[in-house]
Amino acid sequence: MMLFNNKPIDNKKYSEDILNEGFSIYEVCRVFRGKVIFLNDNLLRLDNSIKKSNLAIDLNSLHVADQLNRLIQLENIKEGNIKYVIRVTPTGIEQYVYQIKHSYPTEEAYQHGVDTVTCHAIRENAEVKYINSGLREMTNKIIQEQGVAEVLLIDGDNCITEGSRSNVFFIRDNVFYTAPLPHVLPGTSRKRVLNICQENGLTVVEQRVNYKDIATYQAAFITGTSPLVLPIAHIDGIAFDPRHPLLVKVMEHYFNLLNKNF
Repeated sequence: MMLFNNKPIDNKKYSEDILNEGFSIYEVCRVFRGKVIFLNDNLLRLDNSIKKSNLAIDLNSLHVADQLNRLIQLENIKEGNIKYVIRVTPTGIEQYVYQIKHSYPTEEAYQHGVDTVTCHAIRENAEVKYINSGLREMTNKIIQEQGVAEVLLIDGDNCITEGSRSNVFFIRDNVFYTAPLPHVLPGTSRKRVLNICQENGLTVVEQRVNYKDIATYQAAFITGTSPLVLPIAHIDGIAFDPRHPLLVKVMEHYFNLLNKNF
């Protein structure tokens, strides 16, 4: 079951291929213990995508939270990911709400980190979360063929900006580094990590990291709806410390916040 324009329909009648036609913006929300975590952050980002796409849409008129909760009740979702899509058509907009397959890191991955690789690619209008099938297909192929957890994108200045479906942080000499807006999507987990750092007096420098310098950093991690805060073990074979004390500290605060509020 899914929702189309806030009406339940059989999801067997729906194909995501339709989103390749025209322009669509979307959010992926994570359900934990039957509730969407940090929903307000998703709504703020959706509103940002609407405005930066110059769409004349009032977020409040969409009743996104109501639709998400309706699907959770209809499908009795306890844990998983829900995708909310606004598709722009010549006659107006269409709304789609449905579950998508998810893959969450194992406990071993959180302890020992994951392998990643890089590729040269740029997401145009990076602050907007829009359907970009070409980039997703390319990075999915790399992930599958090389058996890695994520692909990190390198821009025209040879700097690492973000992952194909995540934000990325580096740690060097007890300072956190992450690419700033407008070079990256304002991830909800990224925002949460920035808040944790500020609340705990941890220094964050928002600047892009040049690929040629990554071996000088002690630790790296990705953030996102599915990985949450996930240590990186390797980038293109270059090793990083998945148990760096500051990384562990941020992870502990993040998961404590999750358990406390949900």
